[in-house]
Amino acid sequence: MSNVTVHILCFNVSGLSMNSLAAQAFVFFVGGFETSSSTMTFCLYELSLHQDIQDRVREEIDVVLQKHDGKLTYEGILEMEYLDKVVLGKADFLKILRKQGIH
Repeated sequence: MSNVTVHILCFNVSGLSMNSLAAQAFVFFVGGFETSSSTMTFCLYELSLHQDIQDRVREEIDVVLQKHDGKLTYEGILEMEYLDKVVLGKADFLKILRKQGIH
């Protein structure tokens, strides 16, 4: 083991050990994962309740995939504006739900 590696393993930042730093990084990772999975779960649940919106999202995805030879590309995802609105909660169905008092 080189001296550089030993110094990195023993490095202590403002009282945080490497174990504490690793634990904080893990919590940060898990927190981000939970947010993403909750968003997708809510989105899929709402789409299951609103067939018309689900059909519109599916149609948009089909059109974009055809345009990009059936390949999912970064540019293609950027073209899916309605899907983006649905995932971000800016779609029509969320406005309807809010009017009904359901959040």
